[in-house]
Amino acid sequence: MRLPAKQFELGSTPSGGDIPEPKPETHCYRRHHYRCHTCRRQVHGRADLDVPGSTVGPRVRLLSVYSRAMLGISLGKTTTLLEDLFGIRLSRAAALGHLRWFANLFDPVVRELLDLLKQAPVVHADETGWRIDGKNVWCWLFANPKIAVFLIDHHRSREVVERALGSSLPGVLVTDFYAAYHRLEAKKQRCLTHLLRDLAKLREELPARLVAKNIQPLIDLFQDAITLARRREELSPDEFASEADQIRERFDERWWRSSSDPDCQRIYDRLRRHKEELLTFLDDPAVPAEKNLAERDIRSVAAARSDGGVNRAAWSADAFAVAKTIVRTCQKNGLNFFRCALHAVTSRMPNQPLPLPISEAA
Repeated sequence: MRLPAKQFELGSTPSGGDIPEPKPETHCYRRHHYRCHTCRRQVHGRADLDVPGSTVGPRVRLLSVYSRAMLGISLGKTTTLLEDLFGIRLSRAAALGHLRWFANLFDPVVRELLDLLKQAPVVHADETGWRIDGKNVWCWLFANPKIAVFLIDHHRSREVVERALGSSLPGVLVTDFYAAYHRLEAKKQRCLTHLLRDLAKLREELPARLVAKNIQPLIDLFQDAITLARRREELSPDEFASEADQIRERFDERWWRSSSDPDCQRIYDRLRRHKEELLTFLDDPAVPAEKNLAERDIRSVAAARSDGGVNRAAWSADAFAVAKTIVRTCQKNGLNFFRCALHAVTSRMPNQPLPLPISEAA
């Protein structure tokens, strides 16, 4: 069937679209300098899109930051993108300077986001590898549904956790079984997905006799606990509490056991060590049974690392972490990074903090 000719007219189809040819604008700013008659200090004005000492405006700088922190492309590719699409020629050093400029501007915002995160009822934490000048370091993530704070450090120790979150938390910390989180004073929920993954691997490797006695009952127990948490809204409070008590009774019959098999004993040792940290999610509906939220937030860092998008210096790694924090927090709040960051840059007043990239509904 042939469609009417008007269906093929440019812009006539509601689901189609295109972008116009980019046309960079050149702005010339006149800065009027004045001197105070009282203190003799010299002052000057600044237009909204004027970045002192720069030959490009804030939108170009923010695109460099977005390409690095969100798209995960290198600074060299960013300069190629700017030249091919907009005819703006930049060196890699200039694009790196944009990242430094953004980090200096938004570092206080990151610290404020981290302070808010410390008071959150639930905090998720994770870490993954990163590289600085070819040497292995660590990218840490501390997050909740509205905030994601990234930190890059040379160490993967509890000292990093304590510097970021303090020695204690009022809320619940959701993590895997990594030892760096052990000594932090807080209620914890250890990731059951990690535990079930280890149990499933042992189920494939161990003899059927050991599996039936030690492994399969634990798999059934934790899967039943996760299923119960998903049915929380379907049950009355009394029904849920009754079934949760049954789950805890089954767990109490298991965690103290021992086995002559070293793999089974390793699992029992883990249960004994973390017996108070495996079923916290049954007490609080806001606490998940796994750390999927943190893994989603940190996945793009792992992807950028695999693509070679790492850093050559420690300061540029810190700048990348600041940019990643702002970009990801905007994304989690449904905010457009460019609008949010440009508003912060153009409306900034001296000695006044920048607005946080968190929606009002947060």
